[in-house]
Amino acid sequence: MAHRIHSLDYMKLLLALGVAFGHAILMQNQLKPWSYLIGMGLLRGLVPTFSAISGYSIYVTQKRGKLDAWLKGLIAVYLFWMAFYLPVWFRDMSGFEQVVQTLVFGTMHLWYIAGLVLALPLMLATLWLGRKTGTGIWPMLGAALILALTGSGLAYWSYLVSPLPLDLHRNGITVIFPFAAAGYAVAMLVDQRGREALPSARALWLAMILLGVLKLGESAIVMQVYGVSIRTLPDLPILAIPFALLMFLAFLRLDLPRAPVNLGLWSASIYFLHILMILIARHFGIMSIWATTLLGIIMPILLAIAFEKVMAMRRRPQAERGVVRP
Repeated sequence: MAHRIHSLDYMKLLLALGVAFGHAILMQNQLKPWSYLIGMGLLRGLVPTFSAISGYSIYVTQKRGKLDAWLKGLIAVYLFWMAFYLPVWFRDMSGFEQVVQTLVFGTMHLWYIAGLVLALPLMLATLWLGRKTGTGIWPMLGAALILALTGSGLAYWSYLVSPLPLDLHRNGITVIFPFAAAGYAVAMLVDQRGREALPSARALWLAMILLGVLKLGESAIVMQVYGVSIRTLPDLPILAIPFALLMFLAFLRLDLPRAPVNLGLWSASIYFLHILMILIARHFGIMSIWATTLLGIIMPILLAIAFEKVMAMRRRPQAERGVVRP
């Protein structure tokens, strides 16, 4: 890649804000008509969009020859945050098998990171098959399409016919892998032909807005038929699949300047810490969706800023010791 595409940093921050808002609604169990429409109509596509960004990053990292280090770092991050939230998720465990299942598939918001760990080997295997057969990325994209439809089909079966375990249709193979594969393919296209090979920004944004309206309409219809409940739509409705990809492409097509702050660190801090902040707020009796959302956003940002300042202070003495004075 010739240069960093800063619009993806802005998108990651926006997605992290949406995840914090969605979890504030769910953890407070305050599903109302307006929050149901937003949550089910728009926020369902956030994690898949994160996955597409990850696929894009995987391509860039692989081209730089740093994929092994990236995977090791990903596993380390996952294990750290699983240990960090251990008091939260471990109390619901009923036995050793459930603990293993939770470690494999993740818990709460961490299922996305666990999904990436599962998705990457499958990506590499299908890419290897493409190289061996001379078919390029088509085995990966074919597997992505089949698994995405399989996961969506299982999800609809679970919600409309007979309940299935959530991990069966919401995991790294049926959700994260398909979108990461799409992001990888887009990164390859952009690397070879530039962003001009993508549809225009105007066309992408118009299509995304239109699809967003349709998604809101879908949620409104389901709400009228089944009522306001978390159990009335699959985790990833059919319309959420193209919506997530359109969002990714629309931001990718934007030309945005580099942010004056570390948006990557901010978005990561919000993503990993907003659950803790919401739990702390609930402990002190703060139940407002807006208050818990703000705490889940502002406090992680402040911690990210403090972390940067501490790291800068630690680097400064090392840099001074390396200066050769005349």
